[in-house]
Amino acid sequence: MQSRETYHRSDSSHSVRRQKRPAWRQHLVLTERGVVGGIRGGSAFFVHFFGCSIVLATGYVLALSLMQWVAVVLSMTIVLAAEMFNQALRAIVVDPEDGAIAPQAAKALGISTAAVMMTILGGLIVVGMIFAQRVSHFWAE
Repeated sequence: MQSRETYHRSDSSHSVRRQKRPAWRQHLVLTERGVVGGIRGGSAFFVHFFGCSIVLATGYVLALSLMQWVAVVLSMTIVLAAEMFNQALRAIVVDPEDGAIAPQAAKALGISTAAVMMTILGGLIVVGMIFAQRVSHFWAE
């Protein structure tokens, strides 16, 4: 069992007790900070979210089946995760003061950007195939 540390603050007339967060809760806080930092870190997320909203609206109109929704959501999740990895690498290799990038770091950043593009293309192919199948189903009726 983990021991909990207690902090006392005596700068005011009353004492405030604050306990250290459990490990699982600290993990959730770090996850939230990472998601917010990744989304705020680059404008690419706004393009991804706009595309996701179009895909979700189109899927609703086409009345996708459960397994088709699973494939669409999984494709969108993979693209967003790849973009988060790209943002994480960019945070490591780009100097925040002057924006300088070392040559080897530039190569790694180029590869990670290409990986994001590959996941986008793969997702577009999957979603395009699903949508084409649904549209052809509507025209056949």
